[in-house]
Amino acid sequence: MMSSSSGGATWEGLGGPVGMKEVTTGGIDPTLDSCCQREIESNRYRSALDETLRRHDVTLMAERRRRHLIPDLTWGTGCRCCYDPNNDGGEYYALMELREQLAKETKLEQQQDSDDNEQEKDNYDDSDSDDEFDYLLEDDLPGGDINNNILADMEERRRAELELELLHREAALQHGYGAHRQLHPARVLKAAGLGSSPKSAIPPPPAVVLHLFDDDSTKSASLDLFLETKLASSNRGTKFLRCAGKSALLLNADLAKHILPNLRPTNDIPALIAIRDGNVVSSCPRLQGLSDEEYIDERAVEEWLHHAGVLLERPPLLEELCTIRPEELALYDMSQEQQQHSQEPRYDCGNPMCHKTFPHDHVGMKNEQQDGLVVQEEQILC
Repeated sequence: MMSSSSGGATWEGLGGPVGMKEVTTGGIDPTLDSCCQREIESNRYRSALDETLRRHDVTLMAERRRRHLIPDLTWGTGCRCCYDPNNDGGEYYALMELREQLAKETKLEQQQDSDDNEQEKDNYDDSDSDDEFDYLLEDDLPGGDINNNILADMEERRRAELELELLHREAALQHGYGAHRQLHPARVLKAAGLGSSPKSAIPPPPAVVLHLFDDDSTKSASLDLFLETKLASSNRGTKFLRCAGKSALLLNADLAKHILPNLRPTNDIPALIAIRDGNVVSSCPRLQGLSDEEYIDERAVEEWLHHAGVLLERPPLLEELCTIRPEELALYDMSQEQQQHSQEPRYDCGNPMCHKTFPHDHVGMKNEQQDGLVVQEEQILC
């Protein structure tokens, strides 16, 4: 359904009105015939409508996202525009040790809580019942079928809106927003948007929290667990990244000297870096002021990141998440089809230079599989 507005057409979409790009008639040659002018206006309107429909096509979004996924990463699935399945992922020694220690402590606490709950159940007698109010759940709304149809329509719209929101969140998670991921040191600075050209067609991430960890530091491990379990889930518009600090600064020495001149790979690791739109807004060498001798101060870290302006709650728009362009997607699909064709079994026709997969004969070529004749000798004798 379409309704008119002052800025352009508005289509009733999932969960509310969807604005369509305003179609202008400017720039049309006035010397053209009226029929040609109407055709240009019609083409512009059709292009704006097609663009709007593609932007809000849930099926197309889901299918395109499915094609880009890499399923066998350490943390699950991720888009191939962001992650390298051969080099990204993994954990370092201090983080694995601290995670294992916390898992043991959590298991002991759960056992104690279960024992306490069983003792409380033995001393608790549940004699209350609300069966007398069940009749309220069985009655229909006043107004008969009309109100029931309206309610069903509202439920369907709300369900579609929630499905689109879940798709958006899942796609953002697979592109690193609202998740804490470990990347290879050689590419982590580029993945955070550092050193990107202002004229680049691919915009940098709006907000990135980058942790350059020390493999043997308990402070680094506690910081990564805090970012992973508490901050990442509540700030879905921010990318949380980590990598080996010394290796990242040494492998990207020229870029690091330009954008991180105050960080030295020998003395300033571990470090926490806040990045907005490809620019470093704040850095904390050696986690000064954010930790004690062994563990980080969670409140101090959250306040530091909040003042840096890198804790964003809403991820980018769905069409802005993936950096793979449509022509790259078409090229990828073509290569996949070629691989599938190359994997088909070759038909043995006796010619080693032939790679056809279907049964056939070569005229004038006699070998063990064929005699090379168009008409068989048995047919000629008959």
